[in-house]
Amino acid sequence: MLHCAIANLVGIPSAQRRAGNNSLWMAFDQMGVRSFLGDLITLTEDDIMNLQVRLTCTVPHPAPIPIMWKHKTAIVTAAYHHYARLKNASLDMRFFPVELFDHFRISLYCHDEKIVPWQVELPSQVNAKASFLKSIEPNSKEYKIFQDDKSWLPF
Repeated sequence: MLHCAIANLVGIPSAQRRAGNNSLWMAFDQMGVRSFLGDLITLTEDDIMNLQVRLTCTVPHPAPIPIMWKHKTAIVTAAYHHYARLKNASLDMRFFPVELFDHFRISLYCHDEKIVPWQVELPSQVNAKASFLKSIEPNSKEYKIFQDDKSWLPF
């Protein structure tokens, strides 16, 4: 699913992955990113934007990863989290429409907001839950604590 998402949405042909000369795929291999659901969606935007190919003996002078590929990879991750949250289920990115990705990239994606994984509660949900729990918590001045064992006589 990772190579389908990168090929269809980021625009890097699968042939470059098989050839082993694409800098984004080499960085993914060096980081240990093998799958979309298990590895790529756990990366933050900072991790994606800081991707670079390390020097090795097989790649003495690696080409830098174009910034557009990094941005599109971060947007793919954000689109997955957004639509998975709306659907309330995991998505199969192999069948994710390119038109829907372009719509998300152009109109819905905000680069200032951090990516929030879809299983994690949003900060607004956490605040609403905390205020609800605070509102139903009884006030100690309004009730008397029942101390059963203090009033019993031992036999």
